Amino acid sequence: MDQNGKNDARRSGFTLVELLVVVSIIALLISILLPSLKRAREQSKLVVCKSNLHQIGMGILLYADDNRSLIPRGPLPANPFDLGGNHLATNQLWLGKGASFASAFSQCEFDGLGTLYQTTVRQLNLFFCPSDNSFNLKKESPKVPKTRGDELLCDAGTDFADDAFGSYQYRQLDHLPDNAATGNLDRLGFHTVDNVKVRVQALAMDTNALGLDEDSFHTNHKAEFSNILFRDASVNTYRNRNEVLALSRDVFVQAGMGNIQAIFDATDQLLINADYAYGSSPNDAPQLQPAR
Repeated sequence: MDQNGKNDARRSGFTLVELLVVVSIIALLISILLPSLKRAREQSKLVVCKSNLHQIGMGILLYADDNRSLIPRGPLPANPFDLGGNHLATNQLWLGKGASFASAFSQCEFDGLGTLYQTTVRQLNLFFCPSDNSFNLKKESPKVPKTRGDELLCDAGTDFADDAFGSYQYRQLDHLPDNAATGNLDRLGFHTVDNVKVRVQALAMDTNALGLDEDSFHTNHKAEFSNILFRDASVNTYRNRNEVLALSRDVFVQAGMGNIQAIFDATDQLLINADYAYGSSPNDAPQLQPAR
């Protein structure tokens, strides 16, 4: 009390020191929580990506049921010198007006999973991974026609003249073994690698190519994980240890030095690894001998 017997009214509020302590605590909490929130966000994207592939897998089963058990295929080669989208593992959805390297004589056609989009899976966003670090729905989807390719005027400079790419590497008929019934979902055959029988199981997977430039560097989940779609429409997630589920940077270095075969060899091994992952670990897959 003061001399007049009244209570001494103390000033309320934080001192500067107290305020600095509170700010420091908040900053510390943010620094602790942010990595966890970031991991949770990436984990949710991984789950959405996995769900996308599962729905694509169900679409492949429906497509096969309507098409004599055949999986969706790329366009047939237009001439003997055309590589043909039929035989390449690809993340391409649409072939524009002469823009495609893989099938230079095929124009204005849906390719790979694009065929599936045209027939049974009409949600275009399913062909894009939310953790696609290269392509994205906003960039690529406008290039994909919303109608049949043969109903379009597809001339250079017009809509849909450019190739369009999704987020998932689709096997198509790439290097199926001789014992396979070409394109038949129930008879995709097996490879014998180093005396180990590896059945063809993987149909699609996250695209992870660690190339040297914008045209060859495409990754989902920063190439740290890969979702793999198997022939029964199941999808499993694998950590990409030792780049066994990616085309490594070294492969593109070799290609840049003139060894183009290195990319084809690495793609073959990548698919073997993905097949072997069904019920096992891709890191334990037998190794192909590179072509000489």
